[in-house]
Amino acid sequence: MQQHVHSIAITCGLLGIKHVVISPGSRSAPLVLAFAQHTNFIIHVAIDERCAAYMALGMAQQKQIPVVLICTSGTAVANYYPAITEAFYQKIPLLVLTADRPEDLLDQQDGQMINQKNLFGHHVRAFYQLNCYPHGSENNRETTVIVAEAIGLTTFPAKGPVHINVPLKEPLYPKSLLPNHIRKLEKSILNWLNHHVYKPIDGISNNDFIELEQAWISASKKMILIGQGAMHEKWITPLLALKNQADVVIIADVVSNKHAMANVHHVDKLLSAVDSKTLKELSPDLLISFGGPILSKSLKNWLKQQKPSWHFRIQQEPEQINTYNNVTKFLRATVDETLQQIAAIKLNQNPEAMFMNKWIKASFDIEKKITAFAKKPIWSELHATYHLLNHVPDCSNLQLANSSVVRYVSWLDMLNESWIINSNRGTSGIDGCTSTALGAAKVNLRQTVLLTGDIAFLYDKNAFWLNEIPQNLRVVVFNNGGGGIFTLIDGPTYHKQFAHLFTTPHQRNVKSVAVDNGLDYYFCESYSNLNKVLTQFFEPTNGAAVLELKFDMKKNAKIFEAFKKIKL
Repeated sequence: MQQHVHSIAITCGLLGIKHVVISPGSRSAPLVLAFAQHTNFIIHVAIDERCAAYMALGMAQQKQIPVVLICTSGTAVANYYPAITEAFYQKIPLLVLTADRPEDLLDQQDGQMINQKNLFGHHVRAFYQLNCYPHGSENNRETTVIVAEAIGLTTFPAKGPVHINVPLKEPLYPKSLLPNHIRKLEKSILNWLNHHVYKPIDGISNNDFIELEQAWISASKKMILIGQGAMHEKWITPLLALKNQADVVIIADVVSNKHAMANVHHVDKLLSAVDSKTLKELSPDLLISFGGPILSKSLKNWLKQQKPSWHFRIQQEPEQINTYNNVTKFLRATVDETLQQIAAIKLNQNPEAMFMNKWIKASFDIEKKITAFAKKPIWSELHATYHLLNHVPDCSNLQLANSSVVRYVSWLDMLNESWIINSNRGTSGIDGCTSTALGAAKVNLRQTVLLTGDIAFLYDKNAFWLNEIPQNLRVVVFNNGGGGIFTLIDGPTYHKQFAHLFTTPHQRNVKSVAVDNGLDYYFCESYSNLNKVLTQFFEPTNGAAVLELKFDMKKNAKIFEAFKKIKL
């Protein structure tokens, strides 16, 4: 076995990586053994590589530090691709280690082989190809330099996945693990790392800040827009200070984890409920945006129509993100430092509160109408979501699957400030929602609650193919018989004769998936029983469980049409 694989594991350990997700295979045996014998790693085994990658994403999503993925060669690597793309666009740090055959065996009809070089293309922050050294001639220094640089690039200048392809010669299984050699190697690597540190990105430049300061003083209608992202403790103090400034409106996406920092809510529904005159009055003349994408389509479409005098986009990554085509200045800086500087700007006079007051009044008025609608004793997905959110325990980790569920939560906008909320909105696929939630549940002690649809749940049922399912996991499945999102959005509803090509009707059994994998199972199909079932389901002393909520797709669509017609 080539011994430079120990340099990979040791470097990962010394640079703070804890969690390693492995899918079993033979070509990857040297990598697996190198990580397995180091006690500072927590190793998780997931058979299905697609699920394994999403599980690692869920872990890194929670911890915001890199998680290692290891798989064997061939199509195993390709199965990582969906989660890699999600991690790239959601900016989740993953270190992807893929075992490979030596280069002289590629395209020579040798088994379990594909071209793994740059397989993930532009969907990783960087790609590295390790040398396949002759046995006894491994270059541990070169390997350490590559791995340390790769780990650095998972977090700077922007977080994301980095791929290292590791060609390995046979024999793949050593007769001994050479513990004395490993201890000596660890000292050497630690000495090298102590003399090589990465320089963090500088704060906002003086010229950029002068431009920002002048705009901030001049503008009377200021808006701060926070996209998807993790909770950042350093953002809280400056955002709370800005929240109390009379001419500043702060909008936070449903999965921004900054809900407590926002001073207006229900924006997703609000913008479709007010008249054109009010929409014009709500327009900002200065916009500051940062974070990931925005879920709300109504908010995105409205922002694309705006032409603010200033739009400052704060980001560390070099790619210029201009979703609404109105950015006037990109600020390459850290968000926390920039917010602190903005909050410290001294205004020449007391700001006018008219702009913020209009937003707050509209937000308050639409909240009353949404609540009155959602509290009615009606059995629909939207009404069930309202009651669900009232039962989710404090300090929970709420995972929102794609399609209908995440939109219901956005439309209702009744988030508990103690929750941590995540959703795979980087590429917005349904393929790994359950695996991501399982990964999240494995690395925190909070009750992890996944709200998902029947198709997303069934699609990712291999997520449960684990030796041990975390007992803090709760999965709520909205079962409308298949793909109900296409009865809610415009477009497919115009061509009902082709509905079977958009929706995915099925007779699959949610209960059997739960029972076969050892999860407790609950069921509800009526408003009258919901509160009782939810109380039992969320009982913290119970184990991992699935709750199936059964709905009629056509009835649900009619009720949602009534919700869309709510106006101010």
